Amino acid sequence: MEIWTNFVDLIYTMLLGLSTIFGGNMGLAIGVMSLSVRLALLPLTLRFARRSMEVQAALKKLEPAFSNIRKKYKNDPQRMWQETANLQNLHGIRLFDSRSFFGMLFQAPLFIGVFAAVRRGLTGRGGFLWIKDLMQSDPLLALICALLTGLSVALAPNIPESQRTATMIIPATLTFLFLWRVSAGVAVYSFGSSVVGVAQSLLLRRIADRNSRLRG
Repeated sequence: MEIWTNFVDLIYTMLLGLSTIFGGNMGLAIGVMSLSVRLALLPLTLRFARRSMEVQAALKKLEPAFSNIRKKYKNDPQRMWQETANLQNLHGIRLFDSRSFFGMLFQAPLFIGVFAAVRRGLTGRGGFLWIKDLMQSDPLLALICALLTGLSVALAPNIPESQRTATMIIPATLTFLFLWRVSAGVAVYSFGSSVVGVAQSLLLRRIADRNSRLRG
């Protein structure tokens, strides 16, 4: 626990330093830190997202073969699973990528640490933009973050059209319900992260469109 405490202390000190640079504006410091962390991790998250897109594209290409396997071995689930796995291995498809898993595992403590430091930094009254008190919840900011979350999902190129609406509404609703109940300072952090999330979706869509033109 001492290592974790020191880690959060380090992030908190950086947050205070940013606040001092911005004339004591903790809201701006939180926003800049959020953007900085997400931008620093963007190459990693893009790599994971592109890997996921490649796997989905390969699975879609092999769907006729998977369908034949399901029909042929519908009464033998074990053989069906074995033949499906063999086909995936033959084409180099790995549904579980250890590098991606450990990369995501690395991101988790970083985000949690920044989140904990942000909450610690919200001491005393302080405003940002239209927000008078960062320690109080702000429904408008929560709604903006929810819309950005939905937009990020809507722009993602690897979601089937039939599932896009539900996939967009559910995370947007959960985001709003969560941020509506927490301090506006935490919502500012989420806002910065969501902005980069939208940018990531736009980049992935551009990559997908370019790959589609090359294949066409």
